[in-house]
Amino acid sequence: MKILYSGYHNPNFMAITEYVERAILQLGYELETYDYRQHIIPYRISDRIPLLRRWDMNRLNQGLIKRIDHFRPDIFLGNWGGAYYPETIAEIKERFNVITINWLIDFPGELGALEAAIKAVPAYDYFFAQSTDALEVHAEHGNKGGMWLNAACDPDIHKPLKLTDEEKKKYGSDISFVGSMYPERVELFETLMDFDLGIWGPGWKNLDGGSPLRNYIRGGSVSPDTWIKIYNASKIVINYMGHYGEDIDEDSVYQASPRVFETLACGSFQIVDAKRDVLALFKSGEHLVCFKKIHEVKELIKYYLNHPQERKEIAQNGYREVLEKHTYVHRIKELLKAVGKL
Repeated sequence: MKILYSGYHNPNFMAITEYVERAILQLGYELETYDYRQHIIPYRISDRIPLLRRWDMNRLNQGLIKRIDHFRPDIFLGNWGGAYYPETIAEIKERFNVITINWLIDFPGELGALEAAIKAVPAYDYFFAQSTDALEVHAEHGNKGGMWLNAACDPDIHKPLKLTDEEKKKYGSDISFVGSMYPERVELFETLMDFDLGIWGPGWKNLDGGSPLRNYIRGGSVSPDTWIKIYNASKIVINYMGHYGEDIDEDSVYQASPRVFETLACGSFQIVDAKRDVLALFKSGEHLVCFKKIHEVKELIKYYLNHPQERKEIAQNGYREVLEKHTYVHRIKELLKAVGKL
């Protein structure tokens, strides 16, 4: 079977596009890729000049049709879909008899991405979403029949490592967090400054100059090969999804972040906020530990720092669970089974 996959290849590090491509190849399918951000004109220019934006989008859509015509795939799989016109997808289905699938990976609270995705979804034969909240939002806008297909891990990339003494010193801490700065995350970590805490990620350098949390910032954006070392060197990894924006109700965000799966695949002990999708996939206290309110985290950390054997057992259970059920190979199999092509 031949699959044409459209994703975004970040020039700085591997991400879901590469993980999905690796899984397709591991399953023995023939693969070609088409990057949906092959723009000639940068966004900062095209966003101000609609005519240029339209020209660039036309070129991108025509390029996809040419690639389909050349490769003649059985399946076209896009990991967002908003970059392509509905008429482009319709032409692909009608001219080339290709099954079209849209796997939505973006959080639905991002308004621009949401509007584009809502418009694009009906053109596809099937659509999947990485979170149940995204399915709810699409259903509210008339896009019914979507299926839940969460993120996962790549065990060849996200894995336990044997670190050198130098790496343990450089990346190690009792508590670690890797991710962008949001106000609710600042609020959380300000309650954890009594611990050996290490924070990495974009935006943290913008903390107020007088913030004592500045003393715990260990670095900015890091690539997967670095944060995997951070997770391996930490006693406890914090993953806090929060609500991704001031205008978004935290209780309406259900998503299990990709980091949930990737952390477990590193064999690390994880404390994560109790999002609905996380609790649907994993058991708190058995595979990881969940919290509902910020004030709970400090006591959980105290407990598990003082119970290393229990911490280790939960991390091992989580590691086994994620490898048995939640790799990208599992996800591609689930997707193909759902569309009748496995």
